[in-house]
Amino acid sequence: MQKAHTARTHWSDEQLRLGLPSSGRRTDPAWFTEPGPGSEEGWSLVCEFEPLSLSPGKPTMARVSFMVENTPHDRLRAGTRLQLFEQATRQRVLVEILD
Repeated sequence: MQKAHTARTHWSDEQLRLGLPSSGRRTDPAWFTEPGPGSEEGWSLVCEFEPLSLSPGKPTMARVSFMVENTPHDRLRAGTRLQLFEQATRQRVLVEILD
């Protein structure tokens, strides 16, 4: 099992209009926003979303980890930013690692 990190997801305005995904587990492609090991590839990011107690327009909190073992896990640390594929809109949205 990979170490999970607390993260904040900033959804697109279009996704907010459609409604946020319900709480639960999702796995979507993600890409690092900064150069470094693994930045040239997309990675499957597992997101365990907290129940949606936040009002629309605010970021959603989640626990995140990479799906597979052979990934640049050391890059998932406080301050790391990733682009997450937003299924409903087919856009990339910001995920910030908090711990």
